Amino acid sequence: MKSLENKVAVVTGGNSGIGYAAAQEFVQQGAKVVITGRNKEAVEKAVAELGVTGIISDQSKLDQISQLAAEVKEKFGKVDVLFVMLVTQTLVRWKAPPKNILIQ
Repeated sequence: MKSLENKVAVVTGGNSGIGYAAAQEFVQQGAKVVITGRNKEAVEKAVAELGVTGIISDQSKLDQISQLAAEVKEKFGKVDVLFVMLVTQTLVRWKAPPKNILIQ
């Protein structure tokens, strides 16, 4: 028996990398899976490969999070598993390296 049978799993960032692998595992465990991503082509490709529902959504934008929640509620009525993939990157430009950092 599949452990996630009749469960709904939402995977943000499910169109690539760790999110894709998580979505794939949830499908194998019997869940109805919704993946999100910002890149339409990447989401569509993952949807075709995994047989899941895809929603284009940027989780760094609050209005899109609200829209995602509304769409999932309308289509599935519930969420049993929420797998959030979040990657942030901050670039800092220094005029000179800080004096207390060892650079090798």
